[in-house]
Amino acid sequence: MSPYPEDPIRAVGPMRIVMTTYPSSAAAGEAIAAALDRRLAACANLVPVRSRFWWKGTIDSAEEALVLFKTVPKRVGALLAFLELGHPYETPEVVELDVPRANARYLQYLAATLDPTPSRTLAARPRRSAARRARGARGPGRTRAPHRRRSR
Repeated sequence: MSPYPEDPIRAVGPMRIVMTTYPSSAAAGEAIAAALDRRLAACANLVPVRSRFWWKGTIDSAEEALVLFKTVPKRVGALLAFLELGHPYETPEVVELDVPRANARYLQYLAATLDPTPSRTLAARPRRSAARRARGARGPGRTRAPHRRRSR
């Protein structure tokens, strides 16, 4: 069983960044190509980094390639599973970062790239008309008990 929750079918919302490091640019490039091919991400950035970390009781350092995958919420679970499955490290760091806000045109690009047949989004849902309720129609139910006056 996967440690990642199943992806919701109609997930809508902000973009996600999934980051991980690889031992070389070549290994990172292969992972990027495969993820893009499977449409798990719309874009990826490869950044050379120098890492220092604790590993098996000692401080170690390594030249690595940091990859930032840009994706949509409903692809995150599949991307995480894909990256962990084929990762060359014994204990890979695969992290999802929530992006609370992003440029609207970039979000449209992500949606169009990763889901050519998108489900309805919140913006595309029909709006309720502002029509008044008929006389005698019930309003929404109360969510709290009515206020009670204290006796004097």
